[in-house]
Amino acid sequence: MEIGKENVMTKKKYGHVEIPLQRVHIELTNICDFNCTFCPKSEMKRKYGHMETSLAKKTISEIGSEGICEKITFHVMGEPTLHRDFFEILEHANKEGVNVGLTTNGGGLSGKTGIRLNDFPLHQIDISLQTPDAGSYELRKASIPFDNYYKGIMDFFSSYTARHRDTIFKFRFLNTRFKKRDMEKRTGPVDVISSTRELRETFQKWAEEIYDILKVDSDTRKKAIKKINKLVSYKWNVVEIYRNIFFETYILDNWGHAFDDIEIHDAWAGYCFGMRDHFSILHNGDVTLCCIDFDGRTGIGNLHEKPLLEILSSEELGRIIDGFKRFKPVHPFCKKCLGSTSRINRLFKPFLSVAGLKILKPFFYSQTKIYS
Repeated sequence: MEIGKENVMTKKKYGHVEIPLQRVHIELTNICDFNCTFCPKSEMKRKYGHMETSLAKKTISEIGSEGICEKITFHVMGEPTLHRDFFEILEHANKEGVNVGLTTNGGGLSGKTGIRLNDFPLHQIDISLQTPDAGSYELRKASIPFDNYYKGIMDFFSSYTARHRDTIFKFRFLNTRFKKRDMEKRTGPVDVISSTRELRETFQKWAEEIYDILKVDSDTRKKAIKKINKLVSYKWNVVEIYRNIFFETYILDNWGHAFDDIEIHDAWAGYCFGMRDHFSILHNGDVTLCCIDFDGRTGIGNLHEKPLLEILSSEELGRIIDGFKRFKPVHPFCKKCLGSTSRINRLFKPFLSVAGLKILKPFFYSQTKIYS
């Protein structure tokens, strides 16, 4: 969700960071029970582990008391519900009055995890559905069969929304309209929603399932389906199919050239939203610039060694933020993430990066409300 209009007053700062941010990502664990082909889990070099429960609680309390963000999101790598004290941490966040967003692969929603979640009025639940049918689901390399996976998600959605209608639900679908050829050389074909026809058919099918659960009347359905048939696959679509219920197409990404085996030419200019609308805290306490950094290479400090305020006040972070204000990446990983696989692309990609995020975003980003 987007932050509202900025007022003319000077924004409050926490260190070098203007707050409130849209979100802070907290990685409770980088362990996941899925092995998705399109995920950089296979490229991750850092150790697996769980965030210490005391650190998670302390961090949530500070974020809440200082008004650092609009919500915390349990997400970077891994499946957050696998943390041994997940519900203890969730209960603490509720007591602190902090808005919580949960991003889950949905695999555990059919069991005890889903049952216990019903007792918590979360601000937002993102289900990384990604692969919406049995064929594409094979890309997840999961132990749970697709039919069980699908039924578990639908049953949880039905029971949860019956109790918590104000919670934002977002179902995320992988959009492979724009192929990542270098990535597929290593992973093999990644084909999920690759055309406008597939996008419309997928959204229609899943919308009908949601409408059945919510007992939506036929006239509302017909109007919604009519609007779905106007969507196009080349946009980043965020579609509100009913009040507080969204479908989103997640465009296939190569995670900062994680899957590229060829030389990457560092970007000489570019733009990023890291530390502008979010930052991340990894399970070991490392504070990183953005949620794309799956391997923690932009760590600017560790919460076991320094307080969050001290980390966000560091000279290094000040240089990084000032650099992006001038469209100039400073951190080596940022240069690589925004870099190019050819010298020619290196010349022009920064202009596309800045134009895409600052100017052309309304054209490629489509947020649509299809019900009335």
